[in-house]
Amino acid sequence: MATIFFAEPELVIGHGRKVLFLNPGDLQIFKEIELPPDLTTCGLKTVEPVPAPGHPASSSKQQPAALKEATGSVKVEVSIQNVTYSPDRQLLALTTAGQKAVLLYKSRPENAQLLSIRPLARASSALRFCSDGSSVLVTDKTGDCYQYDCVEVDASPRLLLGHLSIVYDVLWSEDQQYIITCDRDDKIRVTNYPATFDIHSYCLGHKEFVSGLAMLTEQHIISASGDKTLRVWNYTCGKELLLHELPAPAVRMLVRQLEPEKTYEVAVLFYDYVDAIGVYRLEQTTTESWSITSTQLVRAEAGTWNICNFALTDDRIYVTGAENERLTLRVYDSRNGERASGLPEGWLKMVLDNLDVAAFMPEDLSVWFKKRFDNVSDYLERKKRRIEEQKQQKCG
Repeated sequence: MATIFFAEPELVIGHGRKVLFLNPGDLQIFKEIELPPDLTTCGLKTVEPVPAPGHPASSSKQQPAALKEATGSVKVEVSIQNVTYSPDRQLLALTTAGQKAVLLYKSRPENAQLLSIRPLARASSALRFCSDGSSVLVTDKTGDCYQYDCVEVDASPRLLLGHLSIVYDVLWSEDQQYIITCDRDDKIRVTNYPATFDIHSYCLGHKEFVSGLAMLTEQHIISASGDKTLRVWNYTCGKELLLHELPAPAVRMLVRQLEPEKTYEVAVLFYDYVDAIGVYRLEQTTTESWSITSTQLVRAEAGTWNICNFALTDDRIYVTGAENERLTLRVYDSRNGERASGLPEGWLKMVLDNLDVAAFMPEDLSVWFKKRFDNVSDYLERKKRRIEEQKQQKCG
């Protein structure tokens, strides 16, 4: 996994055991976080998650053995899965695979200070702070969503809610009344908080996995899906307000607010398409009406390397992927889609040398799609042959 995102004024890249913080202009590294090979050396302990009061999920699923093996003797490779900042940029959270954990840092201009390290039940799939940075949500690949306290940094995690399939993204409303999650089973679910046993609404309509969510206004979200659509919703009532057809399935989505207000830039990473990224201008025309007013497709040399993630700034698109089974990073001009000019010589080698990258293979996204099996045709064919054999026996 290679994670990359832009948080003004920093470009953040996480891979292996390192997180690099770069100046997006000249791509110079000004800060880094390096995890130890064994997280127990910095305090990883076993802690049982505490279910939310009254939540039935606490009895419906057994706590996994992985949570109890965080300090086991088996050595596993630590690798960073997800990285995110709190809204005020004072805290940074990251999750790891191998030794599964969530680490909370106090962000500083020079160095980041580790505040806590707590075990994860399973491999994480998404990460999101609440609006005031007092908690962080972690979803995992079996569909559960945990809340980690960022004030009482040693508190045990609370199991808030669960899906029946992997959760790909999570939002927390500005007023902290709703947690919005999307999963592999086409659903967008809006859950009341803190009474997370109570589902407020569903946003239904997608026909494939929902890969990304973004908050637009206090009542509106946008979603991207493997069914080749972008959709805008009033999530408070589950009403679809816009459906925009895409040329290919969407596996990543980023949204930036532009000027004037209620105008957004929506960028989508496509799966297996001649153009890697689509950039769309989204505008709110009335209270419950939205429209896509412009479209730009960026090839990003799709097909010549295995693209896995990207970040967006005012004038550049930073794309990570694999070339010859090695991690690489390319930068494109967002205005014309061409390779960006004016980058310092040797910047890529500097970044990759700092990451100390071994062989790298991006996640196989084909497994996100539903597998459809036709066992009826085979049954009907066997039945037809059996009837014909019975007829022949009677005639004989």
